[in-house]
Amino acid sequence: MTPNFRMGFKLSGTDAHIYLAFRFHGNFYHSYRGDTPDELGFGKDIRILRHILQTLDDLNACGIPVCGTWDFENLFSLQEIIPAHSPDLLAALQRRAQQGHDEFHLMSYNNGLVSAHDAREFEAAIRRGISNPQGSGLRDLFGDAFYPMVRPQEMMFTPVHLQLYPACGIHAISLFYSALPFNGFSNFLPLLSAHQRYNPLTLTYPGLAHTMTLMPCYNTGDLADHLTLRRWVKQMRRAQLQMEQPHDLLLLIDMDADDEFWAGFDIPLLKGRFSTISGLRGLVENVADLEYVRFTTPGRYLETHPPLQTVIIGQDTADGSFDGLSSWAEKWSNHQVWTLLERARLREWQTCHLSGNSPPASIQQLLNESFETRLRLLSTTHFGMSAPIMNRAREQTAFALAHHALKTAEQAFAQSAQPPSHATFCLFDYPRGLSTEHVLYETHPSKGLIRLRLDDAVSEPFALRTLMGIPIPSAVWNRELFFVDRFAPGEMRMYHIEAGRPPHLPARPVRANQESLENEFLCLTFDLQGHPVHFTRNGEEFATGHFLRSGVTYAGQTYQVTRWETVESKAPGIVGWVRQTGRLTLKGGHPVEYQRELLLAAGLPYLYVSMRVTYPPTPHAGYSKEKARRLGRTWDSRWQEVRPCEIHPALFGALRVWKHNYFGHVSTYALDYGRFSSNRVLDSVNNHVTCGWVAVSDGMRGLLTAYTVDTLGGMAFCPMRTRADQTGLRVAMNPFGSYWGRQYRYDTADTGLGRFLAIALSAADHINPYAPSYNGQRQQFQLLLAPYSGDAPPVEVQKDALAFAYPYGHLEQAGHTSTTNTSTAII
Repeated sequence: MTPNFRMGFKLSGTDAHIYLAFRFHGNFYHSYRGDTPDELGFGKDIRILRHILQTLDDLNACGIPVCGTWDFENLFSLQEIIPAHSPDLLAALQRRAQQGHDEFHLMSYNNGLVSAHDAREFEAAIRRGISNPQGSGLRDLFGDAFYPMVRPQEMMFTPVHLQLYPACGIHAISLFYSALPFNGFSNFLPLLSAHQRYNPLTLTYPGLAHTMTLMPCYNTGDLADHLTLRRWVKQMRRAQLQMEQPHDLLLLIDMDADDEFWAGFDIPLLKGRFSTISGLRGLVENVADLEYVRFTTPGRYLETHPPLQTVIIGQDTADGSFDGLSSWAEKWSNHQVWTLLERARLREWQTCHLSGNSPPASIQQLLNESFETRLRLLSTTHFGMSAPIMNRAREQTAFALAHHALKTAEQAFAQSAQPPSHATFCLFDYPRGLSTEHVLYETHPSKGLIRLRLDDAVSEPFALRTLMGIPIPSAVWNRELFFVDRFAPGEMRMYHIEAGRPPHLPARPVRANQESLENEFLCLTFDLQGHPVHFTRNGEEFATGHFLRSGVTYAGQTYQVTRWETVESKAPGIVGWVRQTGRLTLKGGHPVEYQRELLLAAGLPYLYVSMRVTYPPTPHAGYSKEKARRLGRTWDSRWQEVRPCEIHPALFGALRVWKHNYFGHVSTYALDYGRFSSNRVLDSVNNHVTCGWVAVSDGMRGLLTAYTVDTLGGMAFCPMRTRADQTGLRVAMNPFGSYWGRQYRYDTADTGLGRFLAIALSAADHINPYAPSYNGQRQQFQLLLAPYSGDAPPVEVQKDALAFAYPYGHLEQAGHTSTTNTSTAII
């Protein structure tokens, strides 16, 4: 029976309507399925997309003017998979575009981690998504049906995108305002009224001149939360009629185009009673007879409905676990793959710096190959959302791409690097990025600790001097050279090793023993069990309790290292360190072994922490056999959390995160969501893309932590946890670890069914713990910890942290020092 769809009918004296739009998120390249044209690969996508297109055609033929809105990534789906395996889908989409039915929004060319791209990668991903030489751009394929709105892959956004998207011709963005943990921004600002949450907003950020139009959208979990679409629409209508001046509302339903929800479920008990299970047809027919409903697309709605209110989002958003970046950043493989990618970037930056940004053709060809490989590697599919581990074939592909990107970049660097002719070795500063028309990566003055492995041919003792003969305080221990130096922006510094001379000592050497580690700025004090219990900067305390803690949550029990054994405490002048070992034993007798080095350098107000962790292989148990079949591997679900080096700073009260992204932009957000939501404390929070460093402050003082890609890097390497006590809110930082616990609560919820289905019934399996990915693995990383006064980390500290993250370039004569800047041998 054709529903009675009446146009232009007035109710209760208002011309306001409820507009309804459906958007289908198309991506045939998955982290939890393979690359075969069957149900274990992209065959499911083909089947459901055919069903959606046929349903839209059938409904239109019945006189229901429902529209489809689509966002597709280009590289994998529109350019490679669909033309080869289902060209009929592309023809049907183009037909509906030409007929004026459907609209197309941008995702990104590579369905990428766009908030963790650098400037060149981002601009390529966005511009190619619109148009590219292969003809797979949205404008290439769908012409005027392309509307300049981005529905970013996995809802990823960082504030500086407000400048970059408009520069690429994109002026609107759409993010989930959801009531379950598959969300964009609903928990990051005070509750929006019905008028606001179903209308465009103006998205802005302090200090950025540009804004974008933000269109909130909702997913199929929100539909479940409202039981039926009809019930939801009627609620919206009641709220609309209660407005002083009733205003149009747009309900934009957005979900993956491969979701079985669009095809419907065969549940005899609920058929005919619960329209939500009847797929796209059931949804449309459920509301098509309501006289105030209008079908549209977001672009058509925005043409006549300007933004209502300005909002600020400081978080880096993503629709993963805990409303953030956990799903792509906290698995063991995420860190490993990302480190290779970052090393490839670093070699590109150094090569271009040495070549004067005009490399010879042979070098440029290698750099181009590395760049194109990185662009493909940066697909979110190579990092998540699959939980708790990656699909085996997909992980292998990610590692292969990462190694190739690094290999070609290393080859380019080797061709551009000329060893110093008059010095033993040299170090050089360089811009940490390649500038574009819209993003400028500048060089900055910086200082840092240099650690270089010595070749066996270098004899001891020796003194270190500049090429001009100026002595540099240094130390050598176990064939590792330590010294501190400062660099002007872009400076190249030459060094000479003077054999047979004792090393020069600093004016104020570092002091180290089993009780304390101290330089002229910092003092780290240990208790009788080897735990650091005081960390002071110029006498001000920055530690609370055990400052650094290592542990695992396994089978419902939390284990921590209770005693650290000091195996070495040395202070050979310019540096001093305490090296320790720790151990804990999991249920079943499985040992986790830790080694750490805590180091201070003369003249630097930074604590250097090196960690090595060996996680034991435990028997695989508690996994879903069906999911294991899709992932091509099994796991031990008893692993829940890993905390290799959890930091407990003495920060309390008005906590704020400061973060530096891959576009060189620093932004911030407050951690106290309890000011406007039910989330008083957060078991895990990771809304900070971290290009090198991240910091937390309480307004009066703060602590910055940075990693170095010489050992391990991460796009969002430091999840955090908040707790409340009599002093107020406090925070723990968990670099290269993964927390687990309660997902966030949502004040936008109606029945709470959506969140219940996602959590209690594991309908959203991306919210499972990521700790199983560490089972049987080894982990090694180095951190810089910088305590500071004030709110934002001082600019000088930021620059030193970035130089630690991406170390000074290194050129040498053969047979002197290694090609890495920091030691990878901890103990």
